[in-house]
Amino acid sequence: MKDQKAELSLDYAIGDVVQQGDPGAIVTGWALSISVKHQNMPKGDGYVYLHSEALPHHSQIGLLQTALDDKSNTILVNTLLEVGRG
Repeated sequence: MKDQKAELSLDYAIGDVVQQGDPGAIVTGWALSISVKHQNMPKGDGYVYLHSEALPHHSQIGLLQTALDDKSNTILVNTLLEVGRG
């Protein structure tokens, strides 16, 4: 039961963040990849992956790929802007 409450809280929090950035937008799905480190494994790291309930696998992959593409584009644009200033 605690996990369901946490996931519902996460759904609401994500919805609130989206509304602040884009009022009127409706969240249709979300996927999070969270980097973690454990005290008992100081040289290791890992990740936790969470997604909205009933989000199909192909949609999860699509969201993650879109995030990667967006990050790559942002890096490319920032690099080109820096080169143009130099």
